[in-house]
Amino acid sequence: MTLRTIAGGAELRVVADASALATTAAETIVAAAERAVAERGAFHLCSTGGSTPAAIYAALRSTAFASRMPWRQTTIWLGDDRFVPRSDPHSNLAAIDAVLLAPHADGSAAPMSTAQVEAWSTETPNADDAARAYAARATAALSINESGVPIFDLVLIGIGGDGHCLSVFPGSPLTAPDAPIAAGVAAPTHIEPHLPRLSFSLRILAAARAVLPLAAGAAKGEVLARIIDGSEPIATLPAKAALLPTATWLLDEAAASKLTGR
Repeated sequence: MTLRTIAGGAELRVVADASALATTAAETIVAAAERAVAERGAFHLCSTGGSTPAAIYAALRSTAFASRMPWRQTTIWLGDDRFVPRSDPHSNLAAIDAVLLAPHADGSAAPMSTAQVEAWSTETPNADDAARAYAARATAALSINESGVPIFDLVLIGIGGDGHCLSVFPGSPLTAPDAPIAAGVAAPTHIEPHLPRLSFSLRILAAARAVLPLAAGAAKGEVLARIIDGSEPIATLPAKAALLPTATWLLDEAAASKLTGR
């Protein structure tokens, strides 16, 4: 593993491959959870969608981490989700339901209950109403900062090929410093799936106690170089909002291949 400080005072960790990324992310989550429970009695994880989290959840259930993870004190939130029913395979809850809320193949019980996973209100007809309801639940359940933004113990974010994170796409009003805490997002036309979304704004990143941006694969190399080494604004590359002293960027070798100094 290589370590160095990058823009914004963030830490960069580069690991060998996607498997090592999942294991390292799981170690980071467990350490954050242990610290949060020791200090505040609860751990609030804001997770992400895509393919990477399923591997991380599987690592958390492995013998290396399962006994250390304070499951009963953990609540999982989602930084964003598709505005679809929970049963839809495009829902970001799919990996959580399949890995953390289901019995293991070895017969062991699920480590968490449905009540410990805070789902977006996708049954609400209006996306903005659903987003406001989710933001209200978060601000009621968590500590808030001076601007009223909920403070998560750890926020996981994936990095999109266009530089987005959460469902905050380039040019989105959710990149603004005065954006609402959460809002409905129209279906993107430039990236699949072409479905409307519900998303927190970038404001949750600066408020969080820790942020863990994740990326694997050579396809992310060019956009990561633009984000980490370039000078384009957050409005153009929203993931630049995660270049924070509280952030640890976790990339595999392929994703980091185009960064300066690599």
